[in-house]
Amino acid sequence: MRLITCAYRICVLFPFLLLFSIANEANWLDIKSLKASFKQEIRGERGAIPAIYQGKLYAKDNKVKWEYNAPLKKEVYLQGDSAYIYEPDLKQVTIGRLKENVDFIHIIKAVKKNDRGEYETTIADTKYTITAKDSKPYSLSYKDTLDNQILIIFDNVELNVPIDYKVFVFDPPSDVEYIDAY
Repeated sequence: MRLITCAYRICVLFPFLLLFSIANEANWLDIKSLKASFKQEIRGERGAIPAIYQGKLYAKDNKVKWEYNAPLKKEVYLQGDSAYIYEPDLKQVTIGRLKENVDFIHIIKAVKKNDRGEYETTIADTKYTITAKDSKPYSLSYKDTLDNQILIIFDNVELNVPIDYKVFVFDPPSDVEYIDAY
């Protein structure tokens, strides 16, 4: 279940924190979608080499897709409370339900601008810090439950662009193994 909680934090909260924190400040309350490239850095104990991942993020309505392309391919799909984590190299799909519900109104109201011009909120005992650049999401950082420092940098951010519904449809190959994480 830790995997699904982690997926919840990374895949559900981030896009909506980004969408709504930036939207709240700029009065862009009509944001309907977000599409971006990302670089995710995970720093563990001092002196350890950070893990770095890259890919694309798509968010629209209550659907999110994180498409990791380096160093390994991985696709994370979330819709409502369902989570699918597909790892093509392992020919494996992890299926689960998210324990926590996303209360978007709470997220919108919870984000506050700090003295450094960053946006902050604490959700489920985790403090998130968001920065903007050119009125768009630029970075998101937080410390996870394993005490790792997570930093996600966004690039090529597009707001309110059409995103085909097929992007969010999970259609794995027939030869994959399914792991139930319920």
